Amino acid sequence: MEKETPTPAKKRKRKRIILWVLVAFVAVLVAVRLYLPTIVLRYVNKEINTIPGYQGHVDNISMSLWRGAYQINGIELNKVNGQVPVPFFSSQTIDLSLEWAALFHGAIVAKIKFLDPTINFVNGPTAASSQSGMDSSWIQVVRNLMPLDINRVDIVNGEVHYRDFTSTPKIDIFLSNINAAATNLRNKVDKDKTLPSTITVSATCFKTGNLSLDVALDPLNEVPTFELKEKMKGVQLTELNDFTEAYLKFKIIGGTMELYTEVAAANGAFDGYTKPLFHDIKVETNIKENKNIWHWLIANGTQFVTNIFSNHSHNQQFATRIPIHGTFKSPKPDSWAAIGGILKNAFIQALTPTLDSTLHISDIDRGSETEDKQ
Repeated sequence: MEKETPTPAKKRKRKRIILWVLVAFVAVLVAVRLYLPTIVLRYVNKEINTIPGYQGHVDNISMSLWRGAYQINGIELNKVNGQVPVPFFSSQTIDLSLEWAALFHGAIVAKIKFLDPTINFVNGPTAASSQSGMDSSWIQVVRNLMPLDINRVDIVNGEVHYRDFTSTPKIDIFLSNINAAATNLRNKVDKDKTLPSTITVSATCFKTGNLSLDVALDPLNEVPTFELKEKMKGVQLTELNDFTEAYLKFKIIGGTMELYTEVAAANGAFDGYTKPLFHDIKVETNIKENKNIWHWLIANGTQFVTNIFSNHSHNQQFATRIPIHGTFKSPKPDSWAAIGGILKNAFIQALTPTLDSTLHISDIDRGSETEDKQ
């Protein structure tokens, strides 16, 4: 039986049908693309308002479908009672996307980038006027906003503030220019490494100093397993005057601070130290500049103590090496060792202004966790 040859009229009709189907398909895609940001915006606003004690708002959502991403623009999280005048968290943009580099390792994971994020910790006389953070429910919110496993987190130009709006003077001390990267959080690369993931942070401390933080860790381990190294240098103590005048009742007129910290953790235990060093501390001791005789006594007492516990040959004051050790069930900060460190530095040996670089997770006592259980 011979096939019927389509007539020119039938061919034209078939082409018109195909054309209309294509037009309809494109129209649906355009409509979805135009309306999708509105759908996602409603979803994001709904999710961030599930965090107990906080109310969230997002200005708008933008989409980058070509790279599997969307951006949350103008996000704020404010305390519900309204007695704190600044949001707990805000960010110009949060970019959530596929991590294309991980696809080469056979993994479908996500990455998040925070642009200009700010966190405000607020101290006040009541719980309603204070703001110290959120519970762990925010983690579930992040998972809902990006259902894929998050393998990388970046922070660009962040800030963290400590504020007190009720003190005299008001306090606002902060870290700024925070740039950070947390990589390989789901251990998709370098799987054979003991500590396959890294966190690096750089920041400006109190307008004058520099902070660097490097952490190597195993984020998938059930017990904390990491090596941390921190350096903070060049902090001008005068930038802390609002804090010292409000809480300690004296004013600093000169001096700098450094801080070096190393901590290693494994097998349920941790060991390390933090090493603060102060240089050329000068406190305002003139009675005319202090509020009252009590403030004058505090200022002079502070200056006296820092002068006594100083190592003048190395231009250091009030420096010590404070051990940090114990288990995650019962930390044991050693106050007596800190006091001993002050005395040793003052009268025997100045501390070296650098990291000791002596701690590794292999050095952590495996028996510490057993002892804690007994």
